[in-house]
Amino acid sequence: MTIEADEMPLASSRALRRGMRITLYVLLVDLALVVMTGGVSLIGPVSTIGFAARSFLALGLVAFEGFRRNERFYAYLALLLLLLPILHFRGFRLRGDGLWYYSYAHSVALDGDIDLLNQYRRLGIDHQSGSQPVRETGRGRFAFPVGAPLSWVPFIWLGHVSAWWSNVHGIDTAYDGFSDPYLHTVALGNLILGWLGLLVLDRFLRHWFEPAVAFLTTVGIGLGSFLGWYLTYHSIYTHALTFLLVALFLMLWNAGPKSLRDFAVMGLVLGAAGCVRWQNGVFGLLLAPIFLAQLSRRKLLPGIVFGAAAIATLLPQFVSWKIIFDKFYIGVPLGPDFMRWGDPFLTETLFSSRHGLFSWSPLLLLAVFGLPGFVRRHPRTGLPLAALLLLLTYVNSSVSDWWAGGSFGSRRFDSVLPILALGLATSLDVAIDLVKRYPRAVVATMIALVVAGNGLLMEQYRKGRVPPDGTISWEAAVEDGLEDIFDGVGYPFSFPMNWIFAARYDRPKTQYDILVGKYLFHSMLNLGGVIDLGPSDPAFIGNGWSGLKDWEELEREVRHAEGPRSGIFVPTDRAETLRIYIECSAPPGVEPAPVEVWLNGARVGGFFPSARMEEHALTVDAGYWRRINLLELVPAIPVEGTPFLAVDKLRFERVAP
Repeated sequence: MTIEADEMPLASSRALRRGMRITLYVLLVDLALVVMTGGVSLIGPVSTIGFAARSFLALGLVAFEGFRRNERFYAYLALLLLLLPILHFRGFRLRGDGLWYYSYAHSVALDGDIDLLNQYRRLGIDHQSGSQPVRETGRGRFAFPVGAPLSWVPFIWLGHVSAWWSNVHGIDTAYDGFSDPYLHTVALGNLILGWLGLLVLDRFLRHWFEPAVAFLTTVGIGLGSFLGWYLTYHSIYTHALTFLLVALFLMLWNAGPKSLRDFAVMGLVLGAAGCVRWQNGVFGLLLAPIFLAQLSRRKLLPGIVFGAAAIATLLPQFVSWKIIFDKFYIGVPLGPDFMRWGDPFLTETLFSSRHGLFSWSPLLLLAVFGLPGFVRRHPRTGLPLAALLLLLTYVNSSVSDWWAGGSFGSRRFDSVLPILALGLATSLDVAIDLVKRYPRAVVATMIALVVAGNGLLMEQYRKGRVPPDGTISWEAAVEDGLEDIFDGVGYPFSFPMNWIFAARYDRPKTQYDILVGKYLFHSMLNLGGVIDLGPSDPAFIGNGWSGLKDWEELEREVRHAEGPRSGIFVPTDRAETLRIYIECSAPPGVEPAPVEVWLNGARVGGFFPSARMEEHALTVDAGYWRRINLLELVPAIPVEGTPFLAVDKLRFERVAP
């Protein structure tokens, strides 16, 4: 009787926990359904408050299970629940390259073919050059890897369920693969793929680091870099899948293949990664020492198994090329000029405000600082991975549109995030150790930050930006303080390139950020060969210029060159012969005098301006040009305190070789 009485509370506790787990599973399915349908739960349409209530309840249950079981999986499940509202309420669906990727997935899933012209017309991209029919086959061009859209095919099929459930609850939804539930379902699928990548990365990191460091690093990589954008706001893209497959391959490689099955699995994963992004194939170099050792012992079967498995998952790419282009291999699909192997944009790719790796994801700079420490501790793993990081950095910086179009950050570095995670984990490990050893330094740093903030406020008061007797806008005060910081040191994560620019040209460090990444004639996005001096010219203006001046013959304003050397920055993406047209005049009341033109410290010509606004032309050979060029206008007869030229604009034309 006593035993039964003791067992009753235990049984009740078990039943309660079982009920909580079942409730959690139902809530997870319900939240997923709300996201997939765009707002319909298991019991019908749900409001924003209803979604929030479900999310908070699910988070509470996850926290309870996580603390009870002490399993890190529940921390990642909580992270997924925190990302769902962003995907649901803020996420874009089809934009940029995603339009082409989704067209391919839709054609395979619903048409059962690879004829994309009807999809291109439906999405309004049939007029784009990347969508035009291929002459040999008449099929719509598709110049992207096929791995990601093929992985979305099951999600599109699942979208039928989402569309059906929406119709059941009175929301008229087409079963055409383009209505919102299909897009929502694919977006959720990509978020889950990226989330699985985070789980794999955590397991990969725990081989060297304690679980807390691995978790913090994984969250930092997932949400502190461009990857977070492509998991939530813009998830119908390839980056979540690339991240998952590369992390999985590196985990398998680190464990070491021990059987033919291991070689087959690694081949399948690497082939799939290469089918998602072609350059991911370079990760196969990590296995070169293993295969060389096998070859020295005359063991060919592991290599054959690996190669056959990799080809099996790469095969869809070759088949797709054959169907669309009538060739099994087409080289660089975007043309030979797409890759600039001999003239990479290295510093721009890393530091430019136009989607530079470190300027947009500063946390990755901490990862780079930590990577040498990891290599020193674990050279057999670290050295080949560091070499791959350098190789892929070179590849990414050799792409002509190194900024990756309408990108959030430097998204083409998705495949090296697991490598950078090793460096970030090392940095965090060192930081945690320093905090333990020097806790007073942490407190001192906090005090120093408060003192610095007070110093900035005092400076605003001194400059009169803060009223001496009245209320103030703290938002404006903070903005002014940040402006002072940037004026003094520039954007910290464009360092050292912004400091080098400032020292070379005696210009503000902040000008580097608005100049580098603009080009006169780039094929993707350019200035149209014109630099117009006016309200939009701060990126190009060097020293020696007046403020904006009215000019009676023109609707727009001009600037006066006041010397002794008046400079204009001319950004180009390649060295080529250009003809320069300088539209200018002698300023009112100033006698016209000859003007010399200098480029990057060399005299390249001159002209004699008139008293009216007109163009003066000169041709400059390719050998004088760099990426950032300083074109200077210099009076042939030195003048002091008097403007010698009024300039409206500079126009450039390419000269055929």
